[in-house]
Amino acid sequence: MKSGLFQPLTLAIGLRYAGSKRSNRFVSFISLFSTFGIAIGVAALIVVISVMNGFEGQLKGRILGVIPHVVVTHQAGRIEADSPALPELTRLPHVVAAAPMLDSEGMLQSASQLTGVNVQGIDPARWPSDDILHSQMQAGRLDSLQTGHYRIVLGQGVARRLNVAVGDKVRLMLTEGTRFTPFGRVPAQRLFTVSGLFGVGADVDDQIALIALGDAQRLLRLPPETVGGIRLWLDDPFAADQVIKTPLPDGLLWQDWRRERGELFQAVAMEKRMMGLMLVLIIAVATFNILSALVMVVTDKEGEVAILRTMGMSESGIVKIFMVLGASSGMFGALFGALAGLGLTLGLNPLLSAMGLNLYMAAGGSGLPVIVEPSQVLMILGGAVLLSFGATLYPAARAARVRPAEALRYE
Repeated sequence: MKSGLFQPLTLAIGLRYAGSKRSNRFVSFISLFSTFGIAIGVAALIVVISVMNGFEGQLKGRILGVIPHVVVTHQAGRIEADSPALPELTRLPHVVAAAPMLDSEGMLQSASQLTGVNVQGIDPARWPSDDILHSQMQAGRLDSLQTGHYRIVLGQGVARRLNVAVGDKVRLMLTEGTRFTPFGRVPAQRLFTVSGLFGVGADVDDQIALIALGDAQRLLRLPPETVGGIRLWLDDPFAADQVIKTPLPDGLLWQDWRRERGELFQAVAMEKRMMGLMLVLIIAVATFNILSALVMVVTDKEGEVAILRTMGMSESGIVKIFMVLGASSGMFGALFGALAGLGLTLGLNPLLSAMGLNLYMAAGGSGLPVIVEPSQVLMILGGAVLLSFGATLYPAARAARVRPAEALRYE
């Protein structure tokens, strides 16, 4: 004889229990409260992680778009740009371009101000066309840096401190390349014309000045084939470890962006992990509510469990029924929370603007940066479901231990 319930029977009974009204309204309230608790935790976790991803991606695009991802240099500080000992750098994994460069610490002096800068000698013709500096030039062009013209491109923060604009003259003095004269030690210096300004919206705007590679070699009194290092652009700066594990000839060294900016990104990653941990605790508290609600449901359903046992259902079948009952609340809460979290994330900036709370836009930004990673959403969703599933184990095992004779004694 066929039953009117779909199979398997344990799933059908568990879902029927989940959808039925309970005689104890307090149990129903606790169950509903736990479901919404999981939904709120999942939604909050998706929103916060997506915003943190956005800030991390913004830092990676702006700061790591200007400073070198990886540099091949020499222990002595200088390298031959066309050295036959160098491996084929552009064939290494994740490397999209390579170009020689020189860097040095220096001072810039305008008619009224003086400031320190990090000077980079570059060859614009060998820079990738999709480099961030090409798209973030506020005035002038990067390819205006031609050897012998003595032009300089400044970050907008440096230009603001010096109170200069395109076309103004500044004096560049380098700490390297000094020479001794009857008047003492004189730094290498030269008048440069400001030919461009860039602004990526990060602190590098206050630190970087770019000049032609040939002009930097002349100031430092270096031969044309000698440079400070070979700069590599990666498709993902966080893949630097896969590049620097390649062996280099004796005397050559790998240097990557983590030497200068590693602590900043470690702090951002740590903050993201701590925020995620705090929000996971919200989900964990909600799953404990599922556990307490299921314990009360087991007490409420002892008579029915006893009847099922007398009809021949095994202990494992009883366990599966209550696992389905508890996991259904967790799955419903996780799915609802994921949908709500994605909706809030994608509409976060319009919502904050409508409420007058978007302080990031009021400060001059274009809105909170948001990057939704599908793998993270799936991980959050799966984690919430697993926590809910784990919370059902004890109540389900307790239900399986119900003794039919004792439960039905006074029925």
